[in-house]
Amino acid sequence: MEDSQIMKEVLREEKHLEVQINQLEKAIRNAPDGMLRTVNDRGEIRYYQRKNAKDTTGNYINKKHRQLASQLAQKEYHMKLLAIAKEKYQLLRNFRRQYCAKKYEEAYEKMHPLRQALVAPYRLPDEEYVKQWQEQSYTGKSFTQDMPEIYTERGERVRSKSEKILADKFYLRGIPYRYECPLNLKGYGTVYPDFTLLNCRTRQEYYWEHFGLMDDAEYSDKAVRKIISYEKNGIFMGDRLLVTYETAKTALDMKIVEKLIDRYL
Repeated sequence: MEDSQIMKEVLREEKHLEVQINQLEKAIRNAPDGMLRTVNDRGEIRYYQRKNAKDTTGNYINKKHRQLASQLAQKEYHMKLLAIAKEKYQLLRNFRRQYCAKKYEEAYEKMHPLRQALVAPYRLPDEEYVKQWQEQSYTGKSFTQDMPEIYTERGERVRSKSEKILADKFYLRGIPYRYECPLNLKGYGTVYPDFTLLNCRTRQEYYWEHFGLMDDAEYSDKAVRKIISYEKNGIFMGDRLLVTYETAKTALDMKIVEKLIDRYL
């Protein structure tokens, strides 16, 4: 398995564990106070609610409130699961720090330039990989004469002020991107994602769609069908498809943009 695929799977599992940890922590917070104490008195099982660690006996839970015993037992189970999930999460984070694919690059970079010229590197250095990715040529969508001329900090023309804001944010954060690079989706045809972005660390491509007219019924219907087509082609929201929305009354939320960048890119 390629290094990028390994890191992709590790990151996918980390995200799964993050969701699991949040769900378990919420369940524990919403559970009744204290812990469960069980006593087997000559074959008769009795349950007690211990409100704190110093309370070694607890309050007796009668049959009428047996659901409380179940909730406390479930809470204990969730706490055990939470400890396991956190341990696994930390192991994966440590693995990512220690499993450094850059060692392959260093083996090439430390060679004399005259020898480098004779070698086909197993893995291009990040800088060269990004450069080649960024320089790949493609034909985007054309602009009609009646469209406003809006240009990004990188000097490329985009279709809206929101797209300029996003493009400039990617540029300032050092995230390689292609604007409206064609992508074929089976069952839908060729689409032009607003942005195709590259995570330099994992070398994974992401697609970012900004839907700016979601209060328009026809537009929002097309947006939903487009998202479904992505997912039918194995590109899922929250995985490789990142989406932001806007309406006439709801502007692009840059806090969400920052969070998406930090999480995926």
